[in-house]
Amino acid sequence: MTTHSLSKIISKVTAIQSQISLGEIRRASRSASAFTELQERVFQQITTLVEGIEQSLLARGLTAADLAIRSRRGYQWLKFLSNPDSFLSHLDALQRINLFLDGNQRKTGQNCSVALYHQSSLYKVRQQDSRIGMIAQESFLAAPDRILKALLDVALDPTCGDARTTLRDYTFSEEYQKVRESLEYLGIPAGSFSAGQVHHLDQSFQRVNQGYFQGKLAQPHLIWNNRLTHRKFGHYQWDIDTVMVSSSLDQERVPAMVVDFVIYHELLHKTIGAKRANQNWIVHSREFREAENQFLGVEKARQLLNRIAGKRSRS
Repeated sequence: MTTHSLSKIISKVTAIQSQISLGEIRRASRSASAFTELQERVFQQITTLVEGIEQSLLARGLTAADLAIRSRRGYQWLKFLSNPDSFLSHLDALQRINLFLDGNQRKTGQNCSVALYHQSSLYKVRQQDSRIGMIAQESFLAAPDRILKALLDVALDPTCGDARTTLRDYTFSEEYQKVRESLEYLGIPAGSFSAGQVHHLDQSFQRVNQGYFQGKLAQPHLIWNNRLTHRKFGHYQWDIDTVMVSSSLDQERVPAMVVDFVIYHELLHKTIGAKRANQNWIVHSREFREAENQFLGVEKARQLLNRIAGKRSRS
């Protein structure tokens, strides 16, 4: 798919973020009038930016699906915050983080900043001297206080196992996943990423759903992905209910049965899920392997995938 980049989306996002940084929120929160002024001013800027981006897309006959990934996420983040409730929740999360941060910084003596944004990572932490910067998934905006505190714990100590477990557990919540999926596909027409040059993932899903799930499985988002490694042909991203299939399989020489097998494998991840054992998560359990072996032609599919993997590793 050809991707496009509308000029200055990222720089405009950066400008918005700077106006609602923890420092700006802290200063504005000292008076009701100052906070109201900040809220109204930034919200107006966001809605104006979204209107401008959407007019540009419409004039070019494009949708958000046609944007390069960084531009797309920038637009989706702005679009998400153009909803008044989402914007207020975003500001509320930053205000709560500020309250917890004051106590943490007094204890550690470290200067920490936290921002929320639409990104693939759960969080990113960067440290320079005594300054720590964290960018966390926007999907944390409605998280309870204990989750926001865990974010700060990880920012100040990335090796904090208890806090990391707390955050991972929260990502399995309906509250988190609803926001995460909404953001990931905001402004994206259904089926935008499922049609390949040879194989169509929607058709593959329908065959697998009817053949192995009695047609009862709700269709996840289906996308071709060109970033999977030469040994990995599929991936199920549970927090956005998305099955990704390697673009290397979208070829005439690859039978539809092989694509179906990859789809089936990833749908088993969706239906069976991961099993927790102590602090570890087991994704290929005995139950999973037994179900996988029910696929008609499983050995042939594996052989073909191994052959393709060998060719990819040598190329």
